[in-house]
Amino acid sequence: MSTPVAPGTPCWIELATPDLDRSMRFGQELYGWHFERVRDSAGEDYVIALLFGEPVAGLRRHPADILDWTVYLATDNLSTAGNHASKLGGRVLHPRPHAVPGVGTKTLIDDPSGATVGLLQPAADWAFTAGVPGALIWLEFVTRRATLADRFFGSLFGYDQRQYGNGRTIDYVVYSHGDDSAIGRVRMAADTPADVPPRWIAHFAVDPDLGFDNTLQRARAAGARLRFQPYTNSLGKVAVMSDPLGTRFAIIDPSLASEWTFGSAADDPYDD
Repeated sequence: MSTPVAPGTPCWIELATPDLDRSMRFGQELYGWHFERVRDSAGEDYVIALLFGEPVAGLRRHPADILDWTVYLATDNLSTAGNHASKLGGRVLHPRPHAVPGVGTKTLIDDPSGATVGLLQPAADWAFTAGVPGALIWLEFVTRRATLADRFFGSLFGYDQRQYGNGRTIDYVVYSHGDDSAIGRVRMAADTPADVPPRWIAHFAVDPDLGFDNTLQRARAAGARLRFQPYTNSLGKVAVMSDPLGTRFAIIDPSLASEWTFGSAADDPYDD
């Protein structure tokens, strides 16, 4: 089977949570998500989040708190991609891939810069809606080992890489395939404490009928915490938050984009 998207394209996001019901309630209150349950290849419950009937995310139970959403990048051959990642210095975390009906077969890897990311070989009936209000619209990968990350992901997926900062005080590189941007890679500030881990930040689009401020208010009413003051950049106005169980995410309103002024989740001062 050939993948319906280019290798390296973000093709699924997943929330691992110790309290599945609480996380589902938060998604419904903030985004208007509805849910359906399926059984994965291990016989465990897996929850598909739906927006107007279209899949936008997955949720699964996990015994421990997880700091970030898990991002899955597409591959047309999971075994080959895992082997390639290992040769490039990554580490495959699950020798037996997981299969989820309607999603595909997936595994997790640790990249050499220290973060965990998913690989997904989409199923024949795979569907994933992104780029609309209430769904994923952008990803940032924040790491102190930026050059290593660029080499690893560039070699693994053949990304084009374009620098939008000056490469020194501002180091923001966009990974893309041609005109299709996939990921914003951000170098942590030099004074970031050594124990702050690298992270993936999933950005969800604001509903223009609700607006940025009302969405922020709704998130806080649902139990989210604002991590630092909202900022604007050329992508939109952004607020990085933690959900009621501590998982980081961002909301973004593209209608409020400004001329480029650097701001990203790399500026998060918290060490969790």
